[in-house]
Amino acid sequence: MDLPCGETSNKVIRAVKDKAIFRDDRVIKNLLKGEISYVPNCDYFTKVQTDIQPFMRKVVTTWMLEVCEEQMCEEQILPLAVNYMDRFLCVCKIKRQHLQLLGATCLLIASKLRSSNFLPIDLLCAYTDYSVTYDLVANWEQLVLSKLQYNLSAVTGYDYIDQVIERCSWSQNHQLLRRHAHTLVSICSTEPSLIQTRPSVIAAACLSSAMRGLKLPCQRAAMSEICTLLTVNMEEIEPLINVVDNVVEKVANPEGSDQKSKEPSKKPTGYESPGYGQPETPTEVENVYF
Repeated sequence: MDLPCGETSNKVIRAVKDKAIFRDDRVIKNLLKGEISYVPNCDYFTKVQTDIQPFMRKVVTTWMLEVCEEQMCEEQILPLAVNYMDRFLCVCKIKRQHLQLLGATCLLIASKLRSSNFLPIDLLCAYTDYSVTYDLVANWEQLVLSKLQYNLSAVTGYDYIDQVIERCSWSQNHQLLRRHAHTLVSICSTEPSLIQTRPSVIAAACLSSAMRGLKLPCQRAAMSEICTLLTVNMEEIEPLINVVDNVVEKVANPEGSDQKSKEPSKKPTGYESPGYGQPETPTEVENVYF
């Protein structure tokens, strides 16, 4: 008798929502209590790193976002990987040539922790145009884990989205709001100015921005409810909502951003793996043209 096994399928199987988790106030309280431990503890651009600048982080995290999108990773992979990167850069000084290697390594670790189908090392090497090797990523995996002291269960803005949506009557079963909020959390992960912003504040701002974009009714009352659930001040998220909107505008209309000229952007033509595809991003930060 043939007993087919579905474990080899690439389809993501999601668990049914546990009502106890989304009805127990201790869940959000524990998230709020734990998030402080995972916020990067310094501005590493000025205090630790001498060869890394904010725009370099922007380039690499955008590359990480594109990899996750092409591989259809679960939404929580990118915010978690970027959190690993930021915390690592707070404690370990590196050269700019190693920044994409660090990004690939953090994607590997995050996908192992939160994904049912983790990103293989050889795939990540292909996405870097083979500027990094299998052995390098494997060795850096050990380095990152040791510098983070194996403390990997970080709280990110993603963790709050479903907690809020499932607890509010105005947002339950609103898949479009959930998807928009998850997308905004991922985009915020690429923004250098938000490195030390608490995940709960980012989640509140992304939910509010998503509501505004979808033009949902009773936005002010809903924002107040979000702030109450996440113990965030309304005044604290108002400026952040504008930041989120501006970041989204830049992503949606890259032509409108400041450019030195209207010449075609110069991007290195890298090897495209037949099975993987290749996001059009530089393989090294040094190759960025502005």
